[in-house]
Amino acid sequence: MMNIEYLDNFLEAVTTKSISKASEKLNLTHTALSKQIRRVEDYFGVDLVSRSPFGIELTEAGSVLFRRIQPLLAELKAIELELQKYAEKKVISLGTIPSLAAYYLPEKIVSLKEKGIEIEITVRNTSEEIVNLLQSKIIDTAVIERLPTHKSFWTHDLFDDPFYVIFPKNHPYVTKDSVALPELVNEPFVVYPANCTIRKTITNNLAKHHITPKIGVEVDFGEFIPGYVAAGAGIAILPKLAAEHLGHDTLKTISITDVNAKRIITLLSASEKTGRLLLQSFK
Repeated sequence: MMNIEYLDNFLEAVTTKSISKASEKLNLTHTALSKQIRRVEDYFGVDLVSRSPFGIELTEAGSVLFRRIQPLLAELKAIELELQKYAEKKVISLGTIPSLAAYYLPEKIVSLKEKGIEIEITVRNTSEEIVNLLQSKIIDTAVIERLPTHKSFWTHDLFDDPFYVIFPKNHPYVTKDSVALPELVNEPFVVYPANCTIRKTITNNLAKHHITPKIGVEVDFGEFIPGYVAAGAGIAILPKLAAEHLGHDTLKTISITDVNAKRIITLLSASEKTGRLLLQSFK
């Protein structure tokens, strides 16, 4: 019998036109994904893709499968979701960091509850702390910033969360549509605590431009940052998720020109089955 996951991964490889890119996205080795595609070809008894140093292209037979299999897989996933309400209620423990707990996860948790999946959420200040909980088997899954993690974890990148600069409205830069990080070299910063994952990520981004941030104020909770910026204590760099919920009309949010000024939010799970179950609601 054909493994449904192999068909899903075949579609991903064809969509990206690259086994390397698809394997990275799917958290598989190049060899493992290639073997899966070979097994799909063996199952149907035809060559589905042509391979070259520049990537892969569908054969005529591959084009037929690609066209026909997409609606079938979509329907299968819809059936699986519909049947979830008849399954025994499932409880999954999930670890995350404050900004994601406040601005990203609530909608997802409500959606999962409607499907009979209860989420028990644990919040820590840093992604490293959450990974430690996952390694200790205290939690089942995690939604955090991407970190180097043990290869035994199933992982899937969910989205990029770009950083924005927060200025008081009397700052001379508020007329700009965007700023480059080197323009901030002389600015005092209102920052998260030193052990906070967001601060570490921002500091690393600044360091690439040889900038050591001048600390104006360090606050214990991210919720305090907008108030200090509004009071003139300095500027702040926040992820988009937090910047969109400032609640201060005396502040201006401006994008950063550096495309690498971002954090990548990732879903981790000790079990691939549990991870893929959550992924259906997190996409």
